[in-house]
Amino acid sequence: MSYRRGIAAIGLVLAACALVASSPDQASAQAGPVKVDTIKKARIDTSAKRIRITKDTVRTAAGEVCLAPACVTEQPAMVTLQMALDRESYAREAQRVLDSIDAEARLRTEIARIENRAAAEKTRAFFDSIARADADRNAAQLALKRHLARGFYVGLAGGTSMPQRSTRNGYTGGWNTTIPFGWDANESRLGIRGDLALDRLHGTQVRDASYSVIAASGDLSIWSFNLDGKLRLHAPGTPSRTHVYLLGGAGVHKVTDGVYGTTGADAGRSLSFDAAKTKFGWNVGAGMSAQWGPTELFIESRFFQVKADMAYHMNGGVGTYASYTPIVVGLQWF
Repeated sequence: MSYRRGIAAIGLVLAACALVASSPDQASAQAGPVKVDTIKKARIDTSAKRIRITKDTVRTAAGEVCLAPACVTEQPAMVTLQMALDRESYAREAQRVLDSIDAEARLRTEIARIENRAAAEKTRAFFDSIARADADRNAAQLALKRHLARGFYVGLAGGTSMPQRSTRNGYTGGWNTTIPFGWDANESRLGIRGDLALDRLHGTQVRDASYSVIAASGDLSIWSFNLDGKLRLHAPGTPSRTHVYLLGGAGVHKVTDGVYGTTGADAGRSLSFDAAKTKFGWNVGAGMSAQWGPTELFIESRFFQVKADMAYHMNGGVGTYASYTPIVVGLQWF
């Protein structure tokens, strides 16, 4: 402010000098010649004259008084303040925009993270479900495999036995007892079957017209040990041990008791087990086995042909072979 006041003082001094310079000219023009003393006096009086300096003041809104030029020159400062305020407002707005952009970016990142986690959870659940399904399927297959497991078995059966071919001429039906045992493969349909059996066929009597007995055959007992091959036939996809099977093989036999007719020296004589000769025979048959809890219920029938060397009955008799067919029902356990 000092340089402004200096400029104002210089202006006032210049104005005063102009005023003093103009005063002698006006006096001489009106009064004519002036004396030197008068001029000096006037100059002395003029130098002694005090010039009144006034201030142009402007009252501001706050009641303060200041020079008009100063107030005028202070306006750019207000503009500068306003610009500063505008810049601050702009900076705040820009920061707000940046904050909003950053918040949106964070939100998008969080959404992407949640979506990725959800996708990962979904993928893990999918593979877990596949793993559980595989485990359940494996468990079911293992349970079925155990359920269908074969291996070694033993059983007990009984039924009827019927004479066949020429054996029917001297014998009628009887009974059978069989103890089967064997081994069935799990991964194959093949198996081995053995059994011990006893078949008892009842002898017949031959009578004449007066109903008198003229010939007779005693009851026939056939002791057998058989060894057969076994082929199981499962229905496709059947989750059970129920199946049909085929049997075939050979055995050793003893034919005892009433094996002789009534026409020879040994007619009517019973042959003991120790005295009977061991003979070979063969058999073939089929059966069906049904699962019944932890056991199997089976029914089967086989045809046997056994070399017996029995004497002929007078009416045809038994002859060289004994032929018979047992039909049995039994249980077997694995």
